[in-house]
Amino acid sequence: MSRTRVFYTSDIHGSERVFLKLLNSVKIYKAKVVIVGGDLSGKRLIPIIDKGNGVYETIFLGEKVEISSKSSLENIIDKIRAVGYYPYITSESMLEELNNDESRLNEVFESLIADTMRRWMKYVEEKLAKSDIRLFIMPGNDDPYVIDNILAESEHVTNPDGQVVSIDDHHEMVSLGVSNMTPWRCIRDLEEEEISRRINFLVNKIDNIDNTIFNIHVPPYGTNIDMAPKLDETLKPVLTPGGGYEMVNVGSLAVREAIENYQPKLGLHGHVHESRGVAKIGRTLCFNPGSEYTEGILRGVLLELDKNKIRDYLLIQG
Repeated sequence: MSRTRVFYTSDIHGSERVFLKLLNSVKIYKAKVVIVGGDLSGKRLIPIIDKGNGVYETIFLGEKVEISSKSSLENIIDKIRAVGYYPYITSESMLEELNNDESRLNEVFESLIADTMRRWMKYVEEKLAKSDIRLFIMPGNDDPYVIDNILAESEHVTNPDGQVVSIDDHHEMVSLGVSNMTPWRCIRDLEEEEISRRINFLVNKIDNIDNTIFNIHVPPYGTNIDMAPKLDETLKPVLTPGGGYEMVNVGSLAVREAIENYQPKLGLHGHVHESRGVAKIGRTLCFNPGSEYTEGILRGVLLELDKNKIRDYLLIQG
């Protein structure tokens, strides 16, 4: 009986080290289908100030770094990219202008995201162009829409967001790179009613729900895979008397309801970095590999699927 080996990961958040690990690990794990479930873009721009005469200066991870050679400049750029930030070489006067012009700053930030995604697509072409691996990459609730256009330009990547796609002869996949409303009101945050409407619309296109995969960025509410620190009114984590974080469920009620009603074979989710694990809702196994992108760690789940069941799975990191 033919089987399909699937590797799923999510929430790379701009970490070039994690993305390269993903491409290198595909052959190690012998996966035929690779799925990246959203949140591709990073969260911070790191200015590198050009002081003139080949001298640069930046602040990285709280430390002032002085740069006086081409090799040290390349080294700090690589380190910044590795943790998911975007290096930006500029002058002090230009940086001041950007800090006083939010719209211009946002334009620069989005252009850096776009440049990174184009570079990543080149890495895909170099690593996987001659293979028969199917690579599905979709944006998540944190990602600007410029990413969709760049994914669409790639000959080797399929963006499944908002679609039903077949990953092999037996399994269809419903994909949504959205979340229920977060405190940050991200670009793809939606009300629960709209998430429910979109899921139902896609499910109506499916031939066999029993073999369907739900690739939905936000996990279902009320499980061990949607637990995140509770935030106060300033968006800081609330501490328990013992000094730990108070944890609450932050997943989607609409996703939970859809899984309960439709009972797909498999749920693949991300979004909540702290909630690595497996949850079962009825017959449906739901996974969240978690994320530790700032440490350059690739987290994922490896699954062995045959026509009728999930034969095996393994949460991995490295």
